[in-house]
Amino acid sequence: MDKRMLFVLGMLIASIFPLSLVSAQEPHYDIIIVRNDNLIDYIIALPYAAKLEVPILPVNPTQLDEQTKAQLYSYVQIGWKEALIVGNAQAISPEVENELMILGFNPKRIGGDYRTETAEKLATHFYDHADTVFLASALDYGSALAAAKFAMEYNYPILLTLENDLSEPAELGLKKLEVKQVIMVGAGLSPTIKEKLESEGYTVYWYGKNVEPLPLHKEEPKSPYTYTLIGALIALAVSIPIVVYYGKKRWSANVVPVEVLTEKERIVVEAILKAGGTVKQEDLPEATGYSRPTISRIIQELEKKQLITREKIGKTFVVKMIKEIRL
Repeated sequence: MDKRMLFVLGMLIASIFPLSLVSAQEPHYDIIIVRNDNLIDYIIALPYAAKLEVPILPVNPTQLDEQTKAQLYSYVQIGWKEALIVGNAQAISPEVENELMILGFNPKRIGGDYRTETAEKLATHFYDHADTVFLASALDYGSALAAAKFAMEYNYPILLTLENDLSEPAELGLKKLEVKQVIMVGAGLSPTIKEKLESEGYTVYWYGKNVEPLPLHKEEPKSPYTYTLIGALIALAVSIPIVVYYGKKRWSANVVPVEVLTEKERIVVEAILKAGGTVKQEDLPEATGYSRPTISRIIQELEKKQLITREKIGKTFVVKMIKEIRL
């Protein structure tokens, strides 16, 4: 075989073989960026941060402050360039993405219109296939945190769903990943979800209704860094007292971190607390500066998070805090 033929053959091999290597590579990032006013994005990013052995940095979702910019710039100086932004443009603004590029990062954004869709996009981005996934409620931070802990320990993805029905993104994620076993986490999920999953051929284990060792084999951690992340998550998880029982109530904690609140929710909560923990809903617009429709939406969100109750007295509602907020 002459040199010309060897050259052509070499070029053919070089053009094909590297592509096969690249396609087999896992996604690579140096840092994961999440918004700092919504804990759920941080929670669903935890398993993938552990998988990549990279940190998660919560940032202001509208623009980076000077301290955060300085911190990020120092990362660029040590060679960190690849940044994953969790959430769509409504979760973290395009301005933040532009600021990251100016600092020297190559940002990639993964997110959907809903947190269930964001969870599905992350799962299918980091995994081509998974025999098992963990499934938790998108509104129950306690069970989502526990599911993230398990996902880190067993190296499986996490999906989020509605409490009363299997979300469309979760169902799509199960099909894309060719899942065989679904581990539901949280007593607040509806039995209809389990029934639907079983009817579609999935093996289902419900952790929360059954508190027994999971039917899984743990992989050996790749490095001490993984142990550190898992240890930190366990420490956070055990600080949330879990009450396991049959029914539709969520896992809950008596003391709730302020990170679960948006900025507007925090202002409303502060107004309620200043009034002694109980206030008429009609007094909140004046106390916060928000319109009545805005107050109504915020109160509904706080009810979903089981932080307040509303009782109709006469023609108005009386709003009462039922959880302690760690401001």
